[in-house]
Amino acid sequence: MSLINNIIKMFIGIVILVVGLVWYIPGYGLGYYTELLSLLKATIGVFLLFVGLIVAWMGYDDYKMDKEMAQEEKKEDKKE
Repeated sequence: MSLINNIIKMFIGIVILVVGLVWYIPGYGLGYYTELLSLLKATIGVFLLFVGLIVAWMGYDDYKMDKEMAQEEKKEDKKE
């Protein structure tokens, strides 16, 4: 039953994706192509800001974890 529900959800998602793409095709849909480009131009900077923040945060977290692992290894080496 879960498999069928997942397939239905994927199908609905694909249909919504196709309708969204057709919406912006000039001459076929409503032709809001220029508005789509304006929206993309306006949001790319914010998108890059958040992606950069997430990547930097992940790098800092990895740095902290590596530092903690090194300290734990030193403690284990001293015990032996």
